Amino acid sequence: MPSRLPKNMALFVASVLVVIFSTQPAFGHYLWVTQKGSSYVVARGTMPDRLEPYDPTAVKLIKAFDKEGTEVCVTRIREKERVFFRTASSLCFVAVQCEWGGRVNTTQGKKLMTRREAEQQGFKVLESFLSTQTSKTLFTDGASVCTPLGMVFEVVPIKSPFRLDPGEPLEVKLIFDGAPLKHTGVFLDDNTQTETDEQGVARVAVAKTGLHVVMAKHVVLTSNDADVDYYQYMTFFVFKVKQ
Repeated sequence: MPSRLPKNMALFVASVLVVIFSTQPAFGHYLWVTQKGSSYVVARGTMPDRLEPYDPTAVKLIKAFDKEGTEVCVTRIREKERVFFRTASSLCFVAVQCEWGGRVNTTQGKKLMTRREAEQQGFKVLESFLSTQTSKTLFTDGASVCTPLGMVFEVVPIKSPFRLDPGEPLEVKLIFDGAPLKHTGVFLDDNTQTETDEQGVARVAVAKTGLHVVMAKHVVLTSNDADVDYYQYMTFFVFKVKQ
């Protein structure tokens, strides 16, 4: 994991970032998995069906599980602008991790490039970061739905969403780098927001049936890196609420 800045070195960077991260973060591009015929696709875009192209090499991890909690072998299908895969058995849920690379915020908006690339093109860079996203998509209930997978950042439900009673909130735990992440904003797709407690647990009010996504963002400041000011991590948890 990247090291954190010493307190006396972090003050200036923190002051620059405070406006950006003191309000609800924008989740412009979600990450999830959807089924397309006999295949699955790692989807990036706007849920439920607005998929945008991306570099397939950014998908660094795909882990699929059946109802018994057994990991299922995944066969990738080569595509130019997204990742498809197949499995030999039906899936309970899938976890993915994507490394999107360098990003910069400039006086002319956000650019999908590194600081050096942006400066070479004449942009005035306000801040630069590396973007990592993780996601878990649930298709049905199963033995390991509530088990942490050891991902760098993940949402772990305390109780399976498929077992919620009508009107019952969903309790989730945020885990970052193996430890509960306390006092961190947790967001639902309807723009409602809550926060994790000292144990990293948040209660999410799911008001309607159908497809939902719980999401969170975490930022780690860097030190001794002229090209990157911070690492940005986003995580998504996609599920359906029964009728």
